[in-house]
Order: sequence, then structure tokens, then C-alpha cells
Amino acid sequence: MAQDNPAYPIGTASVSYFDPNNGNSLNIHVFSTDGYTVTERYAVSNQPGGWMTGEFNQPGGAVSATSWVDGAGAHIRVYCTDEDTTTEWCFDPGTMWTKGSYTNI
Repeated sequence: MAQDNPAYPIGTASVSYFDPNNGNSLNIHVFSTDGYTVTERYAVSNQPGGWMTGEFNQPGGAVSATSWVDGAGAHIRVYCTDEDTTTEWCFDPGTMWTKGSYTNI
């Protein structure tokens, strides 16, 4: 019987893309929530070491994500819902994670 344990993921979102600015490497990012916090694991096909822990760590009991690539590089958007608020987090070429402009109505 499963118990409420914050170490167990209860929701997951993933994105993948080929990064033309990094040898067309395949990038996979998985965002998981334990019901309280959303964290990131990722793998890049041309980097040794397999799965790595990312810097993303935000409050959220639910998570969704999307990504795209344009001339500047890869963009990732992660949407974390905590209680009654959804917050957009943005990762763009040349930046670290920043809070986006999305607001839920």
C-alpha cells in the first residue's frame, strides 16, 4: 500500500528536442513533482554520464511543459501549479530559469 511520501513522484512532464547549437544532440528533460516540489532530471545524447539532476526546483503539486527550437536555440516552458496558482518558468538561450508572464485567470 502506497503512503504519502514526498520522495515519490506523483506527476511528470517531459520535453525533448534536437539542439542545433550543441552538435544536434538529443536533449530530454523530465520534470517530476512529489506533490509539493517540481524537480528536473535531464540527459543529453553527446554528454557522458547519463541522467543528471537539473537546477529546476520550484513549488508545485502538478506540472506540465513544452519546448521548441528556433534560430536562437532551445526554449523550455514549465508550468507549476501550487494550490490555486499556476506559475510559468522559462529557460531560453543565454538565460537560466526565470519567471514567465503567464497568469491563470
